[in-house]
Amino acid sequence: MLRIGPQIRYRLAAILAVHWAAFVESHTRWIRPVVFETVRKILACRTPILGCHVYRCRCGETKIVPHSCKSRSCPTCGKLATDRWADGVLNELLNVPYHHLVVAVPWHLRPIIAFNREVGLNIVVRAAHGCLSQWARDQHGMRMGIVVVIHTFGGDLKWHPHVHLLVTEGGLSLDGQKWVQPYGQGWLMSHTGLKKMWRYHCITGFRQAHKAGQLRWPAKSAFLKKYPAFNHLMSTLYQMTWYAHIGASLLDPRATVRYIGRYTKRAVLAEYRITFYDGEVIRFAFKDYARGGRTSYQTLPVLAFIGRLIRHIPDKHFKMVRYAGLFAPRWKAQYLAQARAALALPTAAKVEAAATSAPTSCLPWRQRRLAEQGTDPILCPRCMIPMTLVGAIFGSHAMIAEFFEAAGIPTTPTHPAWDTG
Repeated sequence: MLRIGPQIRYRLAAILAVHWAAFVESHTRWIRPVVFETVRKILACRTPILGCHVYRCRCGETKIVPHSCKSRSCPTCGKLATDRWADGVLNELLNVPYHHLVVAVPWHLRPIIAFNREVGLNIVVRAAHGCLSQWARDQHGMRMGIVVVIHTFGGDLKWHPHVHLLVTEGGLSLDGQKWVQPYGQGWLMSHTGLKKMWRYHCITGFRQAHKAGQLRWPAKSAFLKKYPAFNHLMSTLYQMTWYAHIGASLLDPRATVRYIGRYTKRAVLAEYRITFYDGEVIRFAFKDYARGGRTSYQTLPVLAFIGRLIRHIPDKHFKMVRYAGLFAPRWKAQYLAQARAALALPTAAKVEAAATSAPTSCLPWRQRRLAEQGTDPILCPRCMIPMTLVGAIFGSHAMIAEFFEAAGIPTTPTHPAWDTG
């Protein structure tokens, strides 16, 4: 189990501030535009570049609240995005048992997906929920509720595309009249059957993409442009056993939703996992499943570490979370209403009316801080009354920097080596 401690010694923003220019100089042609945009946001987060809110008390006390970048790849801002996503999903889930599934592609397909990022990941996602939807429809005449989350990395930050799925244990009959649970509580389906269906749907998707001319190839793999060579690779992979895991029945899916969301809406690497940095190399901890979940450590040169980190920044507008079956956006209102009626569950309106308060993640900044830390962030330390908002400033960088310096707030990401003494 990963037990590193909550104290953060090194900040990713500070590391990027020191080494990003050198990384760009040596890797410019390989950096995607979305990576430049994301790194700019992380470096600007809570600095004068983004401006600030100014609060002032009648006694003259002033408080500066820097603006955040709100990027899900930012180590600080990503947590709030995760909490909001998790709370939104949990509010819409049916009150039935669930299973957490994980499916992964063999290593042979990883370079192909990396070079064809959007097409490859879309194939994997469609194959993941497609095999489950077909099995539910053809074998049991039902529709399952499916939440699909794409992960592109392992604990050591290597390129490892795989899919997490949260699925209902059972589903709504195709006529929408009853809830079907084929094998009784606690059982979803056979591991062997899932592996075969997952393999078939994934390989079929790649074959179709190749025939449609949707796949690109680097020079060293140009021979795969010819379909016979590519089909031979697919046939070889078809003889292998693909990874698929079905978790135990979950009566309460909250922990699983937050687990898979942590790696989707938040930064790839939590800062508390970085245990050493000297300006040249970085060491970070990760949970090594190959060693039974023990804590292992990876040491990399700084530029290699940055390369691994930015590789997992998703393309702009690419959906890393999908919904299928009962949760499909187009039919969700109809299907969930039928499912609640079949299960004799409260309607959506009654569920909302029963909620006494909004989730903490949905509260405004001040109320969220009050709920999480029990302190009012704009309380005047002298008068012990809330300060008044003077305004939001988006002026020149120099003008805002003066406000930051007067309030004792750093105007640039602090070098991590200086923080640790």
